[in-house]
Amino acid sequence: MSTIITIITSISIILGFYNNKLYNITNSVMDNTDKTIQFILTIGGTMALWGGLMNIVKESKLDEKISSLLKPFLKLIFSKLNLCGEAYKAITLNVTANLLGLGNAATPLGIDAMKKLKKEENIKNSPSKNMALFTLLNTASIQLIPSTVAAIRYSHGSKSPMDILPAVLISSFVTLICAVILIKTTWRIEKRNTNA
Repeated sequence: MSTIITIITSISIILGFYNNKLYNITNSVMDNTDKTIQFILTIGGTMALWGGLMNIVKESKLDEKISSLLKPFLKLIFSKLNLCGEAYKAITLNVTANLLGLGNAATPLGIDAMKKLKKEENIKNSPSKNMALFTLLNTASIQLIPSTVAAIRYSHGSKSPMDILPAVLISSFVTLICAVILIKTTWRIEKRNTNA
């Protein structure tokens, strides 16, 4: 990514110099520096707030209550997963972070859940069905409160940053349902072909 940004920046400077419009690049950099800092602070503040709330959830054992609420839903998706194991608890924390719209805060929780799944299912090279399903669940990320996107919209002057909620919910649920059906179908076909 840093290479791509360096190339784009270099091309912009060369073209600006060639067209005698280097001042436009300089003005753009100066004008947008304060906006960038303001944007980072807005997102950073939102991340800090929800990240802190996630720590409170862990410390207050609220994650166990959330885990029991999510159990029927996760039972449908994950087959033969130990619902009392560490992997399941890590998955529920990741799902909770995604429900709150904490894309970046959910990432370390997702990595932790994947490591625990790998250890629990004794996987070495290729991913298990549950690992593949968890990747899809994490990618679809059903969001009841799209806080990161709302913070971005607010920082850009949106008067109602949460009005995207219906669209977010519909797209997340449709993506998740399609993904789960697809992976379960392909897994069955692969198993049938392996046994044939």
